[in-house]
Amino acid sequence: MLEGALKLTLNMEKAKITHVNDGFVFLGHRIIRKRSRYGDQRVVTTIPREKARNFAASLTALLSGNYSESKNDMIETVNRKLKGWSAFYQFVDFKAQIFSHIDRVAFWKLAHWLGRKHRSRLKPLIRHWCKAPASDQSKTWVLYGKTVISPFLPATKSRG
Repeated sequence: MLEGALKLTLNMEKAKITHVNDGFVFLGHRIIRKRSRYGDQRVVTTIPREKARNFAASLTALLSGNYSESKNDMIETVNRKLKGWSAFYQFVDFKAQIFSHIDRVAFWKLAHWLGRKHRSRLKPLIRHWCKAPASDQSKTWVLYGKTVISPFLPATKSRG
């Protein structure tokens, strides 16, 4: 029917039938049934490990070169990628650990990118460009000039 009338072919690797207890990946989300702490079973969606690993690798590739690009453009590019990825996975279960890992990767890769760009060691660089996070927030890069990323600083303050 599919091959004759609609000229479609099925990929047998992707079109397999599996039990929900074994779990499967559908549209970038891992769906599996787990037992909750109350003893009942429920279906949960999680981020597949391979997707998190690939996203961290894409951040690493983005921040592994291209030192001619301005700081503001690189920050905006990284922010767009992080915002899109986190919006895609905003409704999954058990996301805190993976989001924390991606946050660490983005922070340290950006720190090393800025260090190579400015030919500086990390300690003075972070002291200059990074603001300590609030108790319930992730680390915040503070950029002066065209864009002020941190909501804690006045927009009129300007530094080269």
